[in-house]
Amino acid sequence: MSLDTLPVYRGLRVPRVARWSAEHDITPAVYLRNSRLAYADPVLTRACTHQGALWRAWTIAPGKGEPRFSHLHPARQRRMMTRRICQVCGLSTVEEAATEGGHLFLTGAGEETGFRGPIEEGERTLHPPVHLACGWESVRHCRHLLDGYEAARVARPVPWGLYGILHAWSGGAVVPVDARAQIGHGDPRLALLLAGQAVTELNDVRPIDLRAEAARAGLAGAEAGR
Repeated sequence: MSLDTLPVYRGLRVPRVARWSAEHDITPAVYLRNSRLAYADPVLTRACTHQGALWRAWTIAPGKGEPRFSHLHPARQRRMMTRRICQVCGLSTVEEAATEGGHLFLTGAGEETGFRGPIEEGERTLHPPVHLACGWESVRHCRHLLDGYEAARVARPVPWGLYGILHAWSGGAVVPVDARAQIGHGDPRLALLLAGQAVTELNDVRPIDLRAEAARAGLAGAEAGR
């Protein structure tokens, strides 16, 4: 794992999961086919169907244009959640999790993201895990984490479901009814979800002092605090 391989924009390393300005949402209109959401083009429908739902269609052009730090690219987010890949460097977190007692997850806890307590057992998240070095880099430079964050080691992160726009049949057409729906795997409503992100449930959660872990690992700036 090396942060030196990441693209740099205005002095900041850009996480692999971040969306770039050259990546565009090309999602066409949705229809109901065989009681499921579908696009008019069956080839595109097959290409965009994952985990029991139709996903939004996005172009893929990482590193092109300007980074959108606060936006996650749906395809990369899904891959990282499914394979337990670090959202910052793009490499597996499995080895570190085995030696450190769990995958490292972060969440904002400041004024901008909403003050909150520690990450809790059974909590659901849209954010893939990170390595310790990548997480420490993030809390020192990410605008959404600078005013507060929570960190936890999670021994059993479980794929829970999908996040997106839930649709329903009404008045002879398919219409959106919930733009921020989270639908669990196995729920028949996945057939009517236009998915944008994967959702992971956090089990066997152990909140940690990230600065202390970073200091023990000898990471720059950890001894002096954030």
